[in-house]
Amino acid sequence: MIDTSVQELLQSVEIFKGIPAELLEQLAGRLEKLRFQPTELIIQKGEEGNAMFVLATGKVKVHDGEHTIAVMEPGNYFGEFSLLDEAPRSMSVSAVDEVHLFKISREQFFGLLQSQPEVAKKIISALTRRLRSQNESIIRQLRTREEELSRLVDERTKELKLRNEEISLKNQEITANVNYAKRIQTAILPDIDKIRSAFQQAFVLYRPKDIVSGDFYSFFPQPNGAILIAADCTGHGVTGAFLSVVGNSLLNQIVAEKRITDPGKILDTLHVLIVETLNQRTGESTDGMDIALCSVDLKNNLLTYAGANRPLWLVRDGELITFAADKYPIGGLQIVHDENFKTHSIELKKNDTFYIFSDGYADQFGGELGKKFMTKKLKETLISIRHLSMEEQRSGLNSVFDEWKGNHEQIDDVLIMGVRI
Repeated sequence: MIDTSVQELLQSVEIFKGIPAELLEQLAGRLEKLRFQPTELIIQKGEEGNAMFVLATGKVKVHDGEHTIAVMEPGNYFGEFSLLDEAPRSMSVSAVDEVHLFKISREQFFGLLQSQPEVAKKIISALTRRLRSQNESIIRQLRTREEELSRLVDERTKELKLRNEEISLKNQEITANVNYAKRIQTAILPDIDKIRSAFQQAFVLYRPKDIVSGDFYSFFPQPNGAILIAADCTGHGVTGAFLSVVGNSLLNQIVAEKRITDPGKILDTLHVLIVETLNQRTGESTDGMDIALCSVDLKNNLLTYAGANRPLWLVRDGELITFAADKYPIGGLQIVHDENFKTHSIELKKNDTFYIFSDGYADQFGGELGKKFMTKKLKETLISIRHLSMEEQRSGLNSVFDEWKGNHEQIDDVLIMGVRI
């Protein structure tokens, strides 16, 4: 018999601390209860994982064969990374005495992640702290090994072996944690088929600089069309990716839950929520994002657009027309600005093609002189391929980027979205 309520137990778990009681109550009512006897195996190393576990009573040990890594007591949780990555379990877990567990499935986990911005924020923070803790532990182990190796001058072969093992372990752990972040980000990006369900001619060119990206895109179906969003968060890699998850979750809250559809009002609301979520009025965070956001009404042939430092380009009859963005970001250093984001209204014609994008493509260094590609050349490229289908345009832009970049390193994340009416 478990004498601690499930809701109280979840509240003590780091990931769920501070989550509203009603939300925890809903989650608690859906969890599967499990019991294991002493020495019984709970997780087998090498098996595919699809759930995390919260320990209610008793103790469990994390081990690799006969070698015990850690012993966990009630209130601890394990297996959380398997919810984000389908890689085999890296360690086994067994009951030390009779234990009671609660199982949280991958489906339940992603349901929380995608529908609750605050949950997403806390999960990101928890994973970040765990990543930092693991890396600090690895560094401590390396220092201990180095002290040991200094006393083994005559055992040179052993020294080299240990060094190589520790370096390999560190690289594996860091790469694994970045891959977990990638799983979170991949889960929030819309499938191109969903975009094409609203627009038959559409493409997304998405090339992260690292494993994860500071750029992200969103898609919200509407009765007569859809809302499309291209966003560029501060930085790239893990830092940018974590902010992209928060931004996407807040956009879901604004568009899907609050049903705000005017582009300018969406950006105004997002700005306020980013500032509040990241505590930017009193904290040290200066993270922000640049966004181009448009809503397309196919029934009335109307496109409305608003931008935070990112424009919208429209190609019509061989001419490229620029719709300028407001010159301030979402969140970040410019927390307060006097004006609201402006919504532009554009009457659409058949075969009009519009593009929203981040700055990564135009900022890429390359060519014979190692210079930036620049927005002028990007405009010329789009005009030159305007007669092609949207999928052919995506392929053409990708090839032009590779040819320009050559042997240069990609310096930023790349995102371009294109739609033909």
